[in-house]
Amino acid sequence: MDSIYRIAPDVTVLGHAEPVPGKGFLPIHSYLLSGKQPVLVDTGAVRTRDEFMLQLEQVIDPADIAWIVLTHPDTDHAGALPLVLERAPKARLVLNWISTGKLSSSIVPPMNRIRWVNAGESLAAGDRILHFLRPPRYDCPSTVALFASKSRARVWSDAFGAFVPELTRTFGEQDEAAALEGMSVFCRGNSPWLADVRPDRYEAALKAIADVEPAWLLPGHFPAVEAANLGRIISRAASFPVEGRIPLPSQQVLDAVLAGAGRAA
Repeated sequence: MDSIYRIAPDVTVLGHAEPVPGKGFLPIHSYLLSGKQPVLVDTGAVRTRDEFMLQLEQVIDPADIAWIVLTHPDTDHAGALPLVLERAPKARLVLNWISTGKLSSSIVPPMNRIRWVNAGESLAAGDRILHFLRPPRYDCPSTVALFASKSRARVWSDAFGAFVPELTRTFGEQDEAAALEGMSVFCRGNSPWLADVRPDRYEAALKAIADVEPAWLLPGHFPAVEAANLGRIISRAASFPVEGRIPLPSQQVLDAVLAGAGRAA
């Protein structure tokens, strides 16, 4: 599957995927929102930062980027950030106070280029408004999601990640049962605290996503979800608190994977 593709007239996906033995693949997505003031949402993983820059430069001259939105500073979302900042000297970096602190453990944040925006606030970016939201699920407490007014797309970072059996552009192209099960495993493993939340409150937070009638749900680790399939995603996600914690793989599982890799080599 192509790693660069347009999901809406003004939304381009910059994609990468990591194979996960026994689970399929974990997509890693960043998004370029084109317009009068182009917005880049996240910057890929550290290990593939050079490939990410090649992708980015195929769809835009980085010098034209006006805003870089960092949903959170994990290394699979901020991997190429130093390179992007260097090649996009006019771009402002949008994140919050907590993410700035976490980011400082790996780079020196360019404080004179930073714009702090918190969940519940909005940012005018040329011909669109970016509305920043608190995601219903996360593995980093500084994570923000956003709603882009022009395309009516909601970018949800890690909130709906999944191990998928195959790489596709949209959820509708997936084997639905397998993709939803992969979402359950990823989300419950990545956010074990889900087992401690009140299911009714969590379900209410999920249903609020649909209230603005987004055209697309764009996760960081899942194929783009069409509006028509949003209900299926929300319905399965609402069950996570009662599905409980997943048992993590043991050393015996790792030994088996390594042995299999050795035989394959």
